[in-house]
Amino acid sequence: MKILFIATGYLPYTFSENLCNAKLVYALQKSGWNVDVVSKCDEGPTYSSEWKEPWTLLQTHCHEIKYHKGKILIRLLDTLYSCVIMKTFPLKGVRWARRAYDESARLLKINHYDAVLTRSPNDISHLVGLKLKLNFGIKWIANWNDPAVTIWPQPYTHHLSHYKRRQFEKLTVKYLKNTTVNTFPSKSLLDHFIVFYPFLKQSQTYIIPHISLHQDIFPKQRYLEKSRKFRMCHSGNLSAERNPELTFRAIKALVDEGYDNIEFHVMGYINEYTQDLIDKYELKNVVLSIGTFSYMDALKKMQEYNCLVLLEAIMDYGIFFPSKFTDYAQSRRPILAISPQKGFASAMIKEFGGGEYVDNKDVECIKKGIKKMYVAWEQGNLSELYDTQLLYQKFGVDTVLEMYKNLLQS
Repeated sequence: MKILFIATGYLPYTFSENLCNAKLVYALQKSGWNVDVVSKCDEGPTYSSEWKEPWTLLQTHCHEIKYHKGKILIRLLDTLYSCVIMKTFPLKGVRWARRAYDESARLLKINHYDAVLTRSPNDISHLVGLKLKLNFGIKWIANWNDPAVTIWPQPYTHHLSHYKRRQFEKLTVKYLKNTTVNTFPSKSLLDHFIVFYPFLKQSQTYIIPHISLHQDIFPKQRYLEKSRKFRMCHSGNLSAERNPELTFRAIKALVDEGYDNIEFHVMGYINEYTQDLIDKYELKNVVLSIGTFSYMDALKKMQEYNCLVLLEAIMDYGIFFPSKFTDYAQSRRPILAISPQKGFASAMIKEFGGGEYVDNKDVECIKKGIKKMYVAWEQGNLSELYDTQLLYQKFGVDTVLEMYKNLLQS
């Protein structure tokens, strides 16, 4: 198979969405697929901006679009010109989209790809896919790892003017209706799209989960079954949306009850709001920041913990599939999902095991879940009770590649 892969987020910039794309391309190439990537210089928060092992295999197939930002008049003229060429209203990233389209069209004429895949972290790559589909008639697979810009739920909602919202809604409908197939990482996210775009019930849609890291490069770390403390780790910063207050209250209650061999580590930075909560609940010796790590080092570090924590925002329904959930399962450590009572994480653990899921709106429920895992750790059967093997197989490289193979051959 020959694939043209278009994504604004990609290596060497190691942000979470970029790594998600890189893991897929790595697995496709290792299985014999020919994949060229048209990407963007990432100006957002990243942990690295240089090509490093084990990713250098992907560098020669990456066509990164770079251009000078320019002075304000140049930017304005370039934006207007790009809007005309791409047949759209002014939107962030349109200058990249025009250049990405030109490069994609050039590659398409040379390599005769079987399909174009457009990926997150935002919707602008789909604009490139749309124009390629309309001009060349190539099969176009649009992947949606997150909601479209107009349908993000609280507390993540984008505050758009009525006029801007209508523009984005029309563009999103255009994307969804012109693809060969729309793919989603989970049924929960597809269901969310269908609420706003009911025509998807009659469209070609496919659920393909986030792929795990290829076993050839996954860093193995020996887990010490016996540890002095029950250590939990949350990978990533605790943002305003992922409010940790109820979790801290639950931990404080357990410590006060005598379960004092608990540590909660944050792999990332602790912001001022989180620090205030630590002080409020007197947890300075319990909740600790261990700083940031490169992706590969983070995977190693996670395997040292008794329990890996997924802390999600409070929502009526958990539509998101956090990419760290795949990393947690592959790390083979028990997962504590502090998540909406109904949604992706709770459904996964309920069906495949590997951890506990607790209602993130209920302090007592969170406390009960932590205590249950703590007792299992004390009794020495934590790993046995919460084996993530079945969960990991759901996102395994062979499983996901077979899904893509079936999709492209159907």
